[in-house]
Amino acid sequence: MNIAELVRYWARWRPGHTAVITDDVRTSWAEFDARSDAIARGLRAAGVSKGDRVGMHLDNRIEAPLLTIACLKLGAILVPLNFKLTGGEILPLLEDADCKIVVSQARYLPQLELAAARLPFAIYSIDGRDVPAFSRLSIDTGAVPTEAVGLGDPGFICYTSGTTGRQKGALLTHGGAMYPGFAKNIAEGLSWRDSIMVAVPFVFTGAIISCFIQFAVNAGGAMVLESDFDIDRYLGVIEKHRVSAATTVPVVWERLMRSPGFAAADLSSMVSAAAGGAPVSIDLIEAYRAKGVSLIQSYGLTEASGLAATMHGEDAMAHIGWAGRPIMGSAMKIGDADGRALEPGEVGEIMVRGPHVMREYWRNPEATAATIVDGWLRTGDTGTMDEDGFVKIVDRSKDMIISGGINVYPAEIEKILAANPHIGELAVIGVPDSEWGEVPMIVASGARDRAAAMTAFECDGAAGLAPFKRPRRVVFIDDPLPRTLSGKVSKPSLRGRFPAVPPEAGILFGKR
Repeated sequence: MNIAELVRYWARWRPGHTAVITDDVRTSWAEFDARSDAIARGLRAAGVSKGDRVGMHLDNRIEAPLLTIACLKLGAILVPLNFKLTGGEILPLLEDADCKIVVSQARYLPQLELAAARLPFAIYSIDGRDVPAFSRLSIDTGAVPTEAVGLGDPGFICYTSGTTGRQKGALLTHGGAMYPGFAKNIAEGLSWRDSIMVAVPFVFTGAIISCFIQFAVNAGGAMVLESDFDIDRYLGVIEKHRVSAATTVPVVWERLMRSPGFAAADLSSMVSAAAGGAPVSIDLIEAYRAKGVSLIQSYGLTEASGLAATMHGEDAMAHIGWAGRPIMGSAMKIGDADGRALEPGEVGEIMVRGPHVMREYWRNPEATAATIVDGWLRTGDTGTMDEDGFVKIVDRSKDMIISGGINVYPAEIEKILAANPHIGELAVIGVPDSEWGEVPMIVASGARDRAAAMTAFECDGAAGLAPFKRPRRVVFIDDPLPRTLSGKVSKPSLRGRFPAVPPEAGILFGKR
């Protein structure tokens, strides 16, 4: 049993059913299976065998899921590579993964030049002229590629977002990558009749693992893979292809809600709508509920194969700000620094245990030993759990501010301040302070009236935050907040831009 065998199953069981839709072009499961077989033959002819790493440096196009399954059919390990990285940023990833082959495309080939000059991997390009063509890796005739691959064998090295130091590669197994999909599909009743929208880059874990492997391959449904994300087009694609499932970050759901076409859009096909990476506001939940869509918050991370907790749609209103309960067959606890479980309501580190937890960090035993302790994945996220087992994400441990010896969680401040219409987008980071060590500072983007925003910060902050949590400074920027590939605000980028309080920062509140 492995991921590739599921593809073969759907090709036999429902050969004419759609597997992938790319820019309105449909590929059936039978065609998908045959084309990925051809690529697997080509990879084998190029010297790829079980355990070898193959880099995927592509945007959202049909070749991306085809290459993914072709690698898994050989027992090779797929390494999704973020095409937004610079040459200097991608070099250490390729050094770490030690790929035999990297498949890219013309527009991204310059980003591989530095690594190619230092490392012995072959490059194939979908559309480039200066390197071998990807078409060479497609051999239509010959034996069907098969390999003895079990659930415990590795299938992916997915690099974390690198919020602290060098990125680490989470080694995900076939079984681990599949498992959350079985749990989610059983809980929500998703099946081959459904279709899931993927508009974020396919190299992101939430796309390739959570959406493609865990939904499309597990359930046999169709993946609608969009090459160019556009809010207005997104609504049209949902209607056209009767999209029934989508998981993305809250900012995307918010932008859809603000789209001129939202009021008239037909979202009646939506069965599963989930948001992860940030809290979901009550206004957002109510806006989609009015359209007949139960938007829920979920929680996941790369090291847990993309999903750790979720909830039913009917729980969303009763648990605003909560991320749900552990998925079927897994466990979560809130632990102290030594890993001991805390009582309900106490804040500590979120820990996860289950078959979906990564096997290890690739070639990094020290980081693995520090992260997986006694079978529990130490997520680095802080949270709390109620008596019914619902988990609330308080903040990332690494984003926590220690002000005067007291822990301050930026996400808590952001949640209170972000509801005011004068404010626009904001993020809270810690900046050095001679008196308190660190104090929270707001970085605000898109505020239409800065004077009104300053008033809102003080009024909302005074009403909803204890004095030691109130931001002391605010800086307005004209450009959008920096975001990671997955759509989350990049706090490391903001801290790098504002290592200290800038001269133009406004002052909020008086003495603490």
